[in-house]
Amino acid sequence: MRVTNSESKNDQPAITPGLDGCQVCRQLRFEGPEDREYSIVPAKGGGWQAWSAALLRLFQRIGAHPTQAVVINQDALTQRYVQVLIGHGIAHAEASSNVYLMNDSRITTEQEELLAALGWLTPAETEDDPGKMPPNWYLPPIHGDWLMLVEMFVATMVGIFGFDDRFPVGIRTFAAENPCKACSWPDES
Repeated sequence: MRVTNSESKNDQPAITPGLDGCQVCRQLRFEGPEDREYSIVPAKGGGWQAWSAALLRLFQRIGAHPTQAVVINQDALTQRYVQVLIGHGIAHAEASSNVYLMNDSRITTEQEELLAALGWLTPAETEDDPGKMPPNWYLPPIHGDWLMLVEMFVATMVGIFGFDDRFPVGIRTFAAENPCKACSWPDES
């Protein structure tokens, strides 16, 4: 998720280029969290309510630390996913767009209308550009309201993307390329 941004202000975080340019980021990556992957079948552990409570605990645990990425998918059913950069009390959340989806996983016009009605903002781009944030649906920056973030994710995953509690939901967490606050959230520093 390394991105550059030439604009002075943007609703999406602008991550500064150059992984080796920031000594703080270098140190945080050295000390940083290990990549972790979880696969959980919600129906076997209390359904979406229990799963949501566990996701909230995860966001509460990592939300104030150096920036990490979290990707949530259900590969057994769909290519659709939600993801978030979260750290330093700030989060940038995204929901997959048709730029990255194929065949039955593509989002319909009706589902796009539901995403907008839920509060997701339309992707800024219609093609993938490695120098910019992914052209996904996104939310305005979230400042510590992890419950709202979990509610948006679950409403999107279950209500729009069709995640099913009988199949495994994958969660992958890993350190962001630029984990310090000044590099992850330059408009917030």
